[in-house]
Amino acid sequence: MSVTCPTVRIHPAIIAQAAATSAVMLGGLFSLGVGSGEALNEHIFGDAWPSADVRLDMLEESIEVMRLLWEGGVKDYEGRHYTVENARVYTLPDEPPPILVSGFGPKAIELAGRVGDGYCGVAPDADLVNLYRSSGGGEKVAQAGTKAC
Repeated sequence: MSVTCPTVRIHPAIIAQAAATSAVMLGGLFSLGVGSGEALNEHIFGDAWPSADVRLDMLEESIEVMRLLWEGGVKDYEGRHYTVENARVYTLPDEPPPILVSGFGPKAIELAGRVGDGYCGVAPDADLVNLYRSSGGGEKVAQAGTKAC
């Protein structure tokens, strides 16, 4: 499982297109991992780096944008962080790819429980998985692995 950041560096509409294409090419065996980003990898433009709360809000909205585009047809969207005008993903999988939300802290894990199709972390941790499950994750997938930068 790999995770990308559909917030600051790459617009969620671009990620939606790439994820849809990947899902089609892999015959539905694709899951999209997303996270709020970290300055080490995403802070390249010289702008002020948003706080964790702002980045989590951006992540939630980016998930909303991607799911909207995966509905098919031409879409418009105007939110707090993103605008999409006359956007369309032309190649769509039969089912939208599941979105697994990465989380290291309680706020990100609670977001994963509320809006994700699953949760991914960097290490097996029963307390974090329990927080995910109690935040709405229920029986949805929770997985952990290692991170290499």
